[in-house]
Amino acid sequence: MEILMEEDISANEARHILEDRKKQRDLIYDQKICMEYLEKTSRMTVAQAKAIVEELEKITILKPRYIALILNMMPDTEEEVDALFSKERTNLKKEEVKQIVEIVGKYKK
Repeated sequence: MEILMEEDISANEARHILEDRKKQRDLIYDQKICMEYLEKTSRMTVAQAKAIVEELEKITILKPRYIALILNMMPDTEEEVDALFSKERTNLKKEEVKQIVEIVGKYKK
């Protein structure tokens, strides 16, 4: 198998990709295991995921990789955001961290 493209996506996006594949053909064993996990952990609809991504993209320092990380973890507090980015090579300002927490708070239920 040859890898043609690679990009960072959230667990929610991965679930929707696997759901589309499941409609086309049967999933192989590894895909089924992954699908079971994603069904238990990712609860956002496609519309919610698109909306939160659009809002997070307005924070210019956030790359697609960082947005996927935020969507997968859905941090509640500024400390959680700081912990997510502690190993990353980016310096978020306090205002950006607050903005991330506010955006996630709107979509987390």
